[in-house]
Amino acid sequence: MSEDRPENATLADLLSREVGRRMVLRSGASGMLLLALGAAAPSGCRGYPKPPVGLKFFSDEEYAVFQALARAILGLDDDSIDVAAEVDRLVSVMSSSVKRDIHWMLRIFEHGTHLFDLKGKRFTRLTREDQEHYLRGWMESSMGARRMVFRALKLLASLGYYGVPATWPAIGYDGPWLGRIPAERRFSYEKPAPLAT
Repeated sequence: MSEDRPENATLADLLSREVGRRMVLRSGASGMLLLALGAAAPSGCRGYPKPPVGLKFFSDEEYAVFQALARAILGLDDDSIDVAAEVDRLVSVMSSSVKRDIHWMLRIFEHGTHLFDLKGKRFTRLTREDQEHYLRGWMESSMGARRMVFRALKLLASLGYYGVPATWPAIGYDGPWLGRIPAERRFSYEKPAPLAT
């Protein structure tokens, strides 16, 4: 898989290149196993907290899974930064195929603990230490399909985190300039030459 990423690529473009059903199927038996697991995994369980915000894309369960996943990937200690709400906003405007892929990735990730780590609990019920161990298993898996899913979820978590203005001061970013700082015209235009010359 090529790592070339054009500057004008959208999030949907990156995700569809990172992981999609065709790409997962091309990874062979491991991809077929993941898709089968996603189809067999329950789409909803009890015991998920009600989200503190209105959602456009995630279900209540997916919101809880993604928030826990983002906390573990990014090393956050609490929910003071609502990464899942920002990702919900970002994904809500994407194509239906990308949305479908994100739904099945989260379902596989949440319930994959039973198959991959032989745990009796789903991801959101694990201790933080076990969550990080489970994530490392996805990141370093010999199954290419698992590594692709991990990369896609990590990309979403990072985009969601750095999309929240409260995170900008820590990296020295003062926010978007467009509309806030007057743009300077730096170009001088030459008169077009007549066609006869």
